[in-house]
Amino acid sequence: MPGMNSGLEANDPVVVAAFRAALIHQGIFALLIFGLVSAVWAAARWRLAPPRGTAGRGGPAGAWAAEPAGRRLLRLGFGLLWIFDGMLQAQPAMAVGLPSQVIAPEAASSPLWVQHVVNWGGTTWSYHPVQAAAAAVWIQVGIGIWLMAAADGPWSRLAGLAGAGWGLVVWVFGESLGGIFAPGLTWLSGAPGAVAFYCAAGVLIALPGRYWRTPGLGRAVLAVLGAFFAGMAVLQAWPGRGFWQGVSRGGPGPLAEMTSSMAQTPQPGFLAASVRAFTSFDEAHGFAVNLFVVAALAAFGVALLAARWVQTARPGVLRNAIVFLTVFCLADWVLVQDIGFFGGLGTDPNSMIPLLLLVIAGYLALVPARAGQPAKTLAPAPTVVPAQTVAPAQTVAPAQTVVPVPTVVPAQTVVPAQIVAAAQTTLPGQAVAPAQTAGAVPAGTAAGEGWRNRFRPAALRRAIGAASGRSVVSAGAVGVILLGAVPMAAAQASRTADPIVAESIAGPSGP
Repeated sequence: MPGMNSGLEANDPVVVAAFRAALIHQGIFALLIFGLVSAVWAAARWRLAPPRGTAGRGGPAGAWAAEPAGRRLLRLGFGLLWIFDGMLQAQPAMAVGLPSQVIAPEAASSPLWVQHVVNWGGTTWSYHPVQAAAAAVWIQVGIGIWLMAAADGPWSRLAGLAGAGWGLVVWVFGESLGGIFAPGLTWLSGAPGAVAFYCAAGVLIALPGRYWRTPGLGRAVLAVLGAFFAGMAVLQAWPGRGFWQGVSRGGPGPLAEMTSSMAQTPQPGFLAASVRAFTSFDEAHGFAVNLFVVAALAAFGVALLAARWVQTARPGVLRNAIVFLTVFCLADWVLVQDIGFFGGLGTDPNSMIPLLLLVIAGYLALVPARAGQPAKTLAPAPTVVPAQTVAPAQTVAPAQTVVPVPTVVPAQTVVPAQIVAAAQTTLPGQAVAPAQTAGAVPAGTAAGEGWRNRFRPAALRRAIGAASGRSVVSAGAVGVILLGAVPMAAAQASRTADPIVAESIAGPSGP
């Protein structure tokens, strides 16, 4: 594709050395960001010396309810995946090889308009390989750290939105819209693109916590995934696409051809041997392999679509279906997708692990909401007996509670008595306005002054000093994301290629 190939080898020594130097320098700067944020936070806490037990900006201790298990699985699981993907982006061959050897081949079989869209983003990478490759590292690592650090509250929801936004960029330009418009689309090879599941997880993490504390979200997630599996079963069974034949026109079928090419990538020997063995088995029994895949996908689709009724009638059936789906996905991940990240240019572990995280999170969101409530109602049950014994005590208490009513007098004494008297001695119609303006700020100025007060030095010191450690780490992660996003935006705005490309092709211009 035009603009995708800079004419350099993937392991060009000049670009590799520049990429390594950029990662080292920016890594030091990332550490300085965390150090600066931590120093400001420590200084603010030392100045304010807040009382013990004070929680951070994320909320006081105990203010946030315990994070639901399904949301925690998505947040920590995809946080680790983003960090791992960022580490994969730091491979030496990634700077030059990603556009020409990964992005361009995936887009080549898509329609022309998809190729134009992908070429627009790939050209920027080819013209600025060092800046773009380093930016991808820090953006993904920053998103992963942010997701793992922010457990709840606005910080956590913003981290989910950041993951969904960057995932959408990668899905469009890096995966050619997941290849959904290309022929040969199949769930076995990772359709509709691994990063599509990253985007879905980011949206789910960005939802307010109240959605996670009802079974409705779990039912919705499992229903959508059930429809997805059913659609993939129909696509896999569609005649004429070649998946029913292990050998087609004297050569391997589409599935066997794909796995045989995966086995040739540099990887551990036992993995390559496993993939080659599956390739031979599919060539000999292509119809049986495809029949099993279609039946399994259809069964998963039905089980997840009916998860609400299956869980009510037979809870064990849904649990066993999730276990079988996990085994099936892991087998496909090893035998067909070949783990996904070997060969020096792998950008993620492909689609099976993200898909499993979504399925298990949906199951956890459905099951505890239905099975956990009876356990909670059993706890107050023993308190029914003490409730009767408390009743006589409360019958005596009302007689005593009448006595503390004069304790309202101190609350009245808080209001200046002289001001009240002055207000009563003046004209009744005019006394109301002075009483309100004397004790409170006018409503028109209160809103504006409230926002201004938040940005005053004293208010900022209090806010920073009251921040929690998770909030501090989240702020540092945002700085790391900006460390990658700013150079990426600058590279996108530049229409000229970086001099490192010409230097690598022609050599240094002077001694």
